Amino acid sequence: MSVSIKKIAGVESVNVSLKKGLVSIKLAPGNTVKIAQIRKAIRDGAFTPKEARVEVVGELVSKDGELQFKVAQTGEVFPVVSTPYASFQKEAGRNLTISGLITAPAKG
Repeated sequence: MSVSIKKIAGVESVNVSLKKGLVSIKLAPGNTVKIAQIRKAIRDGAFTPKEARVEVVGELVSKDGELQFKVAQTGEVFPVVSTPYASFQKEAGRNLTISGLITAPAKG
């Protein structure tokens, strides 16, 4: 699996722990890697991708009253789920670096 992930342009390093069931990937600044590419490489290695903890740069946008995060380099858009601990509405329209969790893909 690590070999197929390393082949993705923009991947700097990959660390796989089969015992923990974790893959850590470091991406180069300015990369255009999409989460779907990484998940495909994981599936191609006969493993099942789960949720992903990420740190990304992009813009918080409001569309139809819902907050979304648009990734700067790829244009991918992800819904933002607010928590009782944080209100992101005031950050709409700003470029941010966000650390967060992308849930596991739906089965099928």
